[in-house]
Amino acid sequence: MKKQKNTVWIILVILIISGIYNYSDKSKSDPNETIAEQDSSNETQKSNSIEDNGSISKNTNYEVVYTISNERFDKGTNLYVLLNPVNLDEPTKLFSDIKLIINKLIKEYEPKTSIDFFDKKEVLDLEYKLYGDLSLGRNTTPEENKERELHIIAGFSGDLTTDLYLNTLYLFPSADSSTPKVGKYVSIEEYNPEK
Repeated sequence: MKKQKNTVWIILVILIISGIYNYSDKSKSDPNETIAEQDSSNETQKSNSIEDNGSISKNTNYEVVYTISNERFDKGTNLYVLLNPVNLDEPTKLFSDIKLIINKLIKEYEPKTSIDFFDKKEVLDLEYKLYGDLSLGRNTTPEENKERELHIIAGFSGDLTTDLYLNTLYLFPSADSSTPKVGKYVSIEEYNPEK
């Protein structure tokens, strides 16, 4: 358990350092390239009960709410994805569905894509303001951190050379093994999506 906590802390430090690097690098690039794209017509990409050959469960819906281009140090894409409220009664199916959605989004966007999955819109918006457009302007509160632990379902870093693996999948990345309800699902693994 101590080793897992140390690994989580190391990863958090890496993510914070890369975020600082990305933020400082922002001023050097063309501002038009780093502006968050949220389709100019305010459309969001929706997929209701994706049925890729019947392999994604019928009650797993997702919506790409925010897309940020060229924010990663390697000019990759960041996606903020909202899922319907998750059912932890069938965690294997949930995590399988997340991998299938990753496959679909990587094919649609590019291998250099980071994807964060949420099942609560308020937490997604908070995370976007904290790391996406950097508009939060304050630290998160303890109550917000508890919400983040429960509702940031997964994070995927595709083709990112500075992460633990080239393609890294985090399950409940804001939680740790002692977090009620979700702690037993916290994990980090290499996941190479189908391209």
